[in-house]
Amino acid sequence: MPSHRSSGPLRKLLLTGLTVALTAVTAAGCSTTGDRHNSASGGELSAAQQQCMAAATAYLGKTGLLPNALPPELTPLSKPPAKGLTITRVGQQSPSSVALGKRLEEIAATVGWTGKSVVYDGSIEDLNRKALDAVNHSDVVAVDGVPEAAVLAPIKAAKDRGVLFILGSETETPESVPGFGATAAGGDLYKKIGELAAYTFMQTTKCQGKTLVVGLADAEALRVEADTMKSVVSQKCVDCSVSYMEVPFTDVGSPSVTNAVVSNLQSDRSRNFVYFTLGDLAIGIEPALKVAGVDVQIGGAIPIPSNLSELKKGENAFWLGVPQGMTASILVDTSLRALESGKPYVGDHYPVPVFTPENITSTDPIPVYPQDYEAEFKKLWLVN
Repeated sequence: MPSHRSSGPLRKLLLTGLTVALTAVTAAGCSTTGDRHNSASGGELSAAQQQCMAAATAYLGKTGLLPNALPPELTPLSKPPAKGLTITRVGQQSPSSVALGKRLEEIAATVGWTGKSVVYDGSIEDLNRKALDAVNHSDVVAVDGVPEAAVLAPIKAAKDRGVLFILGSETETPESVPGFGATAAGGDLYKKIGELAAYTFMQTTKCQGKTLVVGLADAEALRVEADTMKSVVSQKCVDCSVSYMEVPFTDVGSPSVTNAVVSNLQSDRSRNFVYFTLGDLAIGIEPALKVAGVDVQIGGAIPIPSNLSELKKGENAFWLGVPQGMTASILVDTSLRALESGKPYVGDHYPVPVFTPENITSTDPIPVYPQDYEAEFKKLWLVN
């Protein structure tokens, strides 16, 4: 699903290394999410609602809320990876991005590589400068949240120098190894997130939910997530509804976002849920809703620690987690598979935990499941 939208800074919040093989969740796990904001009817469910709940239970009831193994699609490499390579991630200056870079450095060392994390100032110009420099000193270079068209010069340089270039959180199709040879968050990733979000939302609201979905302008992947969620809900839940709004990147983390969300919710008081496609978009939303007297449940995907803190207090319903330890491991795994095959690789397998107030154990760092993921990856990579 190629994307040729604007290459502006609105894309930079998307996380690298996110490639999802969605793990299912149990019906019991999602049925107790935030009674404080539960706007669903307390009466018996209609026949249509019962059918909807059955569909949600069937989808979510396969393996449990918290993954206990890596996706089976991730099979062992054919031989141990070559040692002595350098992988460089060029990321934005934010606490979560910096933390991800540090985890990449640690995990790269387990396969005998050197991991580096480079920060750019958020502009496409600086990104290109930093990426070009990384290509000159690395075997693998990864950037996230920007389309191929925004980094053509580094990609060309990578192809000329025999370097693997990875785009994270993009829907475009990789072309060649070396060059733009892999996506660590590509393929049907955000469709899968949207589908998981839809069924979790339906079960949480007992198939009587009316939600506002909040996305980030010019972020194609998040739009795919929202569109998929809306499509699934419209097909499965006759008493549900999904509306959508976007906010500009420049407003993220400011009162402008919370004011816009609250105003939108006030314009239609029938809605009882607000879903954020990115955790950063929910910063400060709880007090803003209380001041405005708007009583809705809150959920979303790609949480930051503050989202999970509110979840642990019972203020939120659920979050689809993207732990930094797993994300860094998936980036290394994607690199290894593209280099081993010498062919373009779309990484789209990621064990996503569904966090609820009942199962959240830590908010910072974000818990990683399966808990023995590092040992499992070492087995796949054939390293001690």
